[in-house]
Amino acid sequence: MIFLDSVFAKPSPPWGRGLGEGENPRLLGCLTLTPALSLEGRGSSPTCSRWLVIAIVCLGLRTPVAADQVIAKGTSYAGAKVLGFEQGRLQFRTADGRLQTQWVNYIDLMVVDRGGVFDDFNLAERFLQAGEFEKATVRYERALRLCDEFWPDLAAARLVMAYDRIGQLDKATMNFIRVVRGRFAGPATAAQLVPQTIPAKRDAKFTRAIEQLDAALSQNPGETLRVLFEVLRYEILRRAEDERAARAAATVATLPIPEAVRSERVYSGVLAAMQETLKGGVGPERLANLDRAIRDCPDSSLPSFLLLKGETLLRTAAAREDVIRASWPFLRVVVHMSDDPRAADGLLGAASAVERLGRTDQAVAFVEECLAHKRLSDETRGKAQAMLTRLRSTSATP
Repeated sequence: MIFLDSVFAKPSPPWGRGLGEGENPRLLGCLTLTPALSLEGRGSSPTCSRWLVIAIVCLGLRTPVAADQVIAKGTSYAGAKVLGFEQGRLQFRTADGRLQTQWVNYIDLMVVDRGGVFDDFNLAERFLQAGEFEKATVRYERALRLCDEFWPDLAAARLVMAYDRIGQLDKATMNFIRVVRGRFAGPATAAQLVPQTIPAKRDAKFTRAIEQLDAALSQNPGETLRVLFEVLRYEILRRAEDERAARAAATVATLPIPEAVRSERVYSGVLAAMQETLKGGVGPERLANLDRAIRDCPDSSLPSFLLLKGETLLRTAAAREDVIRASWPFLRVVVHMSDDPRAADGLLGAASAVERLGRTDQAVAFVEECLAHKRLSDETRGKAQAMLTRLRSTSATP
C-alpha cells in the first residue's frame, strides 16, 4: 500500500485527474484501467504501463464472494449459496461445492448475503428461528412484495408456517392457497405445509378461511390442487366441530391422492376422514379406499393406517377366521415397525385379537411387552395397564 500511495501522489496521467480529497485510491485506480487499455495501437509509454500495472493490482483486491447461511435439520451450512426453490425444496451449494436440496419446512434458517430487499427476508428468518412469529410475518410480507424470481413463493411458504404457529387461520389459509398456485412452490410445497394449528372455534377467521377455500374449489382447480383444498377444508371443519365436517369427511376419504402431494400432513387429514367414515359402517368400497391409503401413504403414516385397518376388521369380525385376519395388520406394525411408538398400540391390538380367540395367556404376554416398549406413550400405557388388570382378573376367576 505504500507503493500505491506514492504513485497516486504523483501528477495525474494525461487522460485523468488527480485524486480528490476523500476519494478511495483503490477505486480510482481500478477506474483507470479502461483509459489505459483504450490506448491500443498508440504504442506503450512508461506512464501508461505504470497505470495499467496499478489497475491490475487493484483489481486483485476484490471484495469477498457473497456467502449465504443455511441451517437445515440442525446442521449449519456456513458459506453456502442459495440457488433456487422448486416444488417444496430449497436448493443450495455448500462451501465445499456439494449440491444440497431440503424441504422448506426442514429449513431452520436461511440468511441471504445480498442486501437491499433481502434485509427484510433475513430479519424475518431470524425472527422465525427465535420463535417471534408475529414479527416474522411483518418482514416476510414486506419481502414478498419486493422480491422477484422464486423468492415471493419462498416468502409465502414461510408465511404459512409463521401464521400457522400463531393461529392466524385466515392468513395461513390465504398464503397456503398462494403457495399451491405458485410457479416455483406449487402443490408439492403446500403438501408439506398444510396448517396444523387450527383453533377449535368458529369465529371470523374460521369463516374467512372456509370462504377462501370454497372460492378456490369453485374454480375447478384440477385433481391435485383440489385434494389440498379439500383436505385443509375438512381439517378446519373437523377441529371446529362444524356440522359440515361429516360430509367433507366422506369426500376426503374417497379422494385418490396424486403422488406429488403424498405427504404426512395430507394423509393426516385422510386418516381422520377415514376414521370418521368407518364408524358409520364398513363396506367393500371403504375397505378398498383404506387399502389404497396403505399402499400410497408415506412410511411415516403407514403404522396409523395399519392400526385403523386392524381395529376396523376386529370390530366387524364375525368368525374366528375374521379375528385372525384382523390381527395381521397389528402384527405387521409390531414386527416391521418395532421402533415406532405405534408398535405399542399394535401390541395392544394383537392382545385384543388373541383374547377374542380365547388365548388369555398370550394376550397377557402381548400387553406386558407393550408396557415394556421403550417409546410407550402415556395414553397407551394407561390403556395397557387397564387391560392387563382385566386380563389377570379374568384368568384368576375359576
